[in-house]
Amino acid sequence: MAANKLKGLVSRNKRRLKEDGFDLDLTYITPNIIAMGFPAEKLEGYYRNHMEDVIKFLESKHKDHYKVYNLCSERSYDPGRFHNRVAYYPFDDHNPPRLELIKPFCEDLDSWLSQHSDNVAAIHCKAGKGRTGVMICAYMLHRQRFLDADAALRHYGATRTRDEKGVTIPSQRRYVLYYADLLKPGIVYRQVSLLLKGVKFETIPMFNSGSCMPYFEVHQLKVKVYTSPIYNGVQRDRNSFYMPVNHGSQSVPICGDIKIEFFNKSKLNKKEKMFHFWFNTFFVTDRERVHQNGAASNGADEEYNEHLSLTLPKAELDRANKDKSHKLFSPNFKVKVYFSPMHESSNLERSKSADDMTRDRYSVISKRGPPHTVTTPNFLHPQNPSRGWSSKSTPTSATASPLTPGPPPLTPPPPAHMAIQNKHSTSDHSLLEKYHLLPPDGNIPSGRINLKGDERSETGSIAGSVEAISLACSDGEAQDDLSDTESENEWEDCEITQV
Repeated sequence: MAANKLKGLVSRNKRRLKEDGFDLDLTYITPNIIAMGFPAEKLEGYYRNHMEDVIKFLESKHKDHYKVYNLCSERSYDPGRFHNRVAYYPFDDHNPPRLELIKPFCEDLDSWLSQHSDNVAAIHCKAGKGRTGVMICAYMLHRQRFLDADAALRHYGATRTRDEKGVTIPSQRRYVLYYADLLKPGIVYRQVSLLLKGVKFETIPMFNSGSCMPYFEVHQLKVKVYTSPIYNGVQRDRNSFYMPVNHGSQSVPICGDIKIEFFNKSKLNKKEKMFHFWFNTFFVTDRERVHQNGAASNGADEEYNEHLSLTLPKAELDRANKDKSHKLFSPNFKVKVYFSPMHESSNLERSKSADDMTRDRYSVISKRGPPHTVTTPNFLHPQNPSRGWSSKSTPTSATASPLTPGPPPLTPPPPAHMAIQNKHSTSDHSLLEKYHLLPPDGNIPSGRINLKGDERSETGSIAGSVEAISLACSDGEAQDDLSDTESENEWEDCEITQV
């Protein structure tokens, strides 16, 4: 009894399954898709789902008809515990998946559920909420159970939690919206290479008595490709602050999934995490005329250049979105990132590129497809030119064959999820001008997910699944200390820029 109380405290706002003698952090999102916490052992099993209890539940309820999907990059277990019906699609906690990971997951899950009407999938990460929700929402979109990402996210939040707060991390939600855009008929994903030009704060973060000493790091997947200097002397009364990217005499080339992480050097010489965000370069489509110092254009001044731009308000920045009291970031705080296209004729020097290092690091899971590189198209690009992403999924083998490179990447128009547009946006261009449109094959899946039950349940049972949810999701994770201190205190290798 005491163990169950402790498990209830650990699972917090998530619905638990309490029936037939079971008390598990486990919810039926649909009749054949289960979201659950990690099946733990030893001491951890005392406050999380115990491995033996999960096995007993699946064997008693879905014997010979269940498959487990592990999304944890940080841990695993013997797949023999589940009769070797375990699939591994790992990504890090509190982060979105690689964009290339989503479609293979959806096709794997679709193949399993299509083999028998009684088949179910038990999907988990560590807590069974954020990462699990991203992939389940993507699959519901993949099978056209929902036609827009917000509806899928709302449904997941209402069925998995008691407060409708399922997937709350902005970057994770962004990648669900990305996948919804990519499922639109005829859209072909290509890796788009860009040159990072600069980053601008609009309003100044208040870390050092109302100001800050910021710097940032750029990661392509898990490889750091750029570290900015530390900007000293940012005045609190400034409305904005621009940080140009100067990597020697070269700009910084980036492609695909990118993480930008911001830090502050405190008065005590400590490295403080400010916020971070993930994005994919394919979806950078807005344009803005800016001066070399980051000022926006107010006319036809020849000193202004047009750049591609990504604008993220405070609510779309990981960690900063939790500052509900506006202690560290003003309500109007936003980040703008500026880019220019990288042309094939560019003579940028890349002695050991991030793509090369990424290929080395991810070779352990290369069986899922080619590495995420500039020169190798990913397997989101359909091999059959008559098939778009919206066509019916077919079972795929564990090993994906490399694809033949296509034409040079083109920048698409702003997708539906891009809420912020300026007067220089390219959104008024037609789809034919910007997208690689493919003829529909007319065989769009009707979707086999049939949600039943019209009452919410506190137990997470099948009867607790809801058909439609109208409530919006908002962040519900515990308030973190946004100014927590990193362990590093090494500044001798960092460049200081006085502004």
